[in-house]
Amino acid sequence: MNAVVAALVASTAVAAMQKALDSSAEWTMERRIGGSGKVLVSSGTVRCEKDKGIVWHVKEPFESSVEMTPDSMVLSDDDGVVVKPLAQLPRYAEVRRAVDAFAGGDTNAFSGVFSTNLSEFPDGGWRMTVKPESRAMRRLVTEVEISGAALPTNVVLASPSGVSVVRFRESSSAK
Repeated sequence: MNAVVAALVASTAVAAMQKALDSSAEWTMERRIGGSGKVLVSSGTVRCEKDKGIVWHVKEPFESSVEMTPDSMVLSDDDGVVVKPLAQLPRYAEVRRAVDAFAGGDTNAFSGVFSTNLSEFPDGGWRMTVKPESRAMRRLVTEVEISGAALPTNVVLASPSGVSVVRFRESSSAK
């Protein structure tokens, strides 16, 4: 890909990702656990608001939520609420800082945290493959592939325990 096309694709992907960080969507996730062949399906909503956080709400197969605020992770389900300060979750804190910087316009926010590879689709969409640079982070996730057009529509998350495929739909502005 020549430099002009690469810059155009990069700006399209960056704009889509930044727009997604201030929007909401419904999602469906299929998770394959290791070599078991079983597929677990869940669905729900996600809401992102710049400078406030991300709320990942699971509706099926059971109600629960994960909220990542600027300073904590809040886990809620039928058993109650658990609040974990990001200081106790250094890998998540590192990602959170990078996401906040990226949402604020720093296109180099993930340098040193993730390596990225960006490509375009013939239909004008894009795909970004992200790999953690630290061994500690690779214990959580080995690769993330994000694709879409005006907004991200698919995420494939590979981890040592399996692969999850998330499909987003009905995205809208969070405002």
